Amino acid sequence: MATVSLFKYLGWLGHHRRRDRCRQATPICPQRSLPQTAHTRDGGMRPRSVDAILDDNRDILGRIKLAYGGDANAFAKEMLPVIRKYIAYVNVLSATQDSFFARPGGLARLGLETAFFALQATDSQIFAGRATISTRRQLEPRWRFGTFVAGLCAYLYRALDTVVVSDAHGTVWQPYLTPLEDWIHKHEVGSLFVRWSEARQECRSLSLFALPMILPIGTLAYLTHDGSMIAAHMLAAISGEVRYHDHNVIDHLVNRASTLVIHRDLRDADAPAGRARARAYLARFLLNAMRELVQSHQGWVPNSDRSRMWLGRDGLFLVWPNGISDVLTLLQDEGLYGLPASPADAMEILSDAGIILPMSSDESVWSIRPPGTPEPLEALKLVTPGCVLAVLHPPPVALDSDIAFNGTRAAGQTRERDSKLRQAGTTPSQAQEGCAGPEAPPDASDRQLSLPTIPPIPAVEGSAGIEPRTDGRQGKLKKVNDTKPSQPATATYALRAPIRLNPGVAKILQAIVQTLNDTTLPPACYPMVSGLFVPLDAFVARQADGKMALRALADANMLVTGPAGTEPVEYHNLHGKQLVGMVIALQFIEGLDGAGETSINSNAG
Repeated sequence: MATVSLFKYLGWLGHHRRRDRCRQATPICPQRSLPQTAHTRDGGMRPRSVDAILDDNRDILGRIKLAYGGDANAFAKEMLPVIRKYIAYVNVLSATQDSFFARPGGLARLGLETAFFALQATDSQIFAGRATISTRRQLEPRWRFGTFVAGLCAYLYRALDTVVVSDAHGTVWQPYLTPLEDWIHKHEVGSLFVRWSEARQECRSLSLFALPMILPIGTLAYLTHDGSMIAAHMLAAISGEVRYHDHNVIDHLVNRASTLVIHRDLRDADAPAGRARARAYLARFLLNAMRELVQSHQGWVPNSDRSRMWLGRDGLFLVWPNGISDVLTLLQDEGLYGLPASPADAMEILSDAGIILPMSSDESVWSIRPPGTPEPLEALKLVTPGCVLAVLHPPPVALDSDIAFNGTRAAGQTRERDSKLRQAGTTPSQAQEGCAGPEAPPDASDRQLSLPTIPPIPAVEGSAGIEPRTDGRQGKLKKVNDTKPSQPATATYALRAPIRLNPGVAKILQAIVQTLNDTTLPPACYPMVSGLFVPLDAFVARQADGKMALRALADANMLVTGPAGTEPVEYHNLHGKQLVGMVIALQFIEGLDGAGETSINSNAG
């Protein structure tokens, strides 16, 4: 018995010496050593097996299985391996320290819920719309699977740059090298101690380093089969490196799903959702909206006349509050959840995230005086011009002078004026309208695009007095008086596009409208009493899909439609040729007032 006990003791001693050598061989990152949190004081978190975590989340797993639409074998073979690897990587980590999904296992739950809602939303989407029906039938399951993976890993980066996980002896988990579950088993960890390092600026691209530990090789081969763009769009959505001229449906669905899930968790947990810190996750959406607007919106071109953005020698400034109002309108059009209720709430979030710099300890709004403005403007100063303007190529040139207006007295006078305006029933943005930005149409959500002023041409020749054509289509023949006078020579034509219009379509439509101001070339569109007739061929000539442009304009409510049940398409005989196109409503074309325009006979179909 003594011999057996001695062997047991020697075995136990050797085992613990090997464990000690493993601990000594594992380096501790000094950069990630931070003050201990409550998890350390209360004994840490107990790790759990993948099966136990799956059992805790069986409700959402059942919903994922139903949304996937396959049988039990297909779900177990295709979806479950990815889910198990994701849970093995994050184990019981929480998503945040004191905001959304802050409970143990919160990061796993956040990924599963985001993946479910993104997958569910794919039912209303058409992927690869230009492909044939048979090709779409083959690609759609892969698009749906790529959307699910992007939703599952949308917040994976939080395990790499916001937490430091160690055991009771100080051995630190290296998230770039191994999943958390493997590290737990290797070091026989009984408790996890978490230290938080909430980064002020998210680095979502770190997720790509962990993705090979979650996505099996066979799954990646499935997504990249036939050289499709599914994997590229999925990786762009996960890393946050989405190009705005690309229509990334996966990124759109994942953003909507993640904001819905986080908004619901903050609400249901009765978290302090009114505080900017609890809603700090919205900062990246606000910043991304600025980047999109500066690329697609004429009113956001830096240092242009009545622009929302001004770049001076002393930094980049965003006109307040009109610039933030544009941002919120764009995000509302994208259908995101939990957005700030006002520009002031958005400013608080941006300030807490370190994206804007305050003018002083008690004042966030600056006073600026760009060239050509009659009085100072209120503006927000961004921490660095590159956070927004880095997406522009070539980069804009800054003014050769400082534009910040020195003197808090002027800012105090502006605030006092705004207070009086509010008491009188007028908003400060209305009072600033003449110097802060482009005039807005009656619909406040429609931000206008202004084209440069170009000398106009007389009314289009050959478009009046044309004989109507009947081709058996349903709908009444419209006979319009063609003896009205021409448009005055002082008028110019310009596009007023709402923000919700696809930026690519808006850019092409700008070029089409601008042909009316060029006397050296024949026009590509034709003014009418009811609006501006744009043939589909005008889009085709500019390498654009006319039907897609028609759909985008209809979605933006820019077209003149006929009786209920008819398509917003009109047919006209111009210069002896039948043209098929659409009519843009009057309010979206500057220079059309509904009277005195060149009129044509039309047969609306």
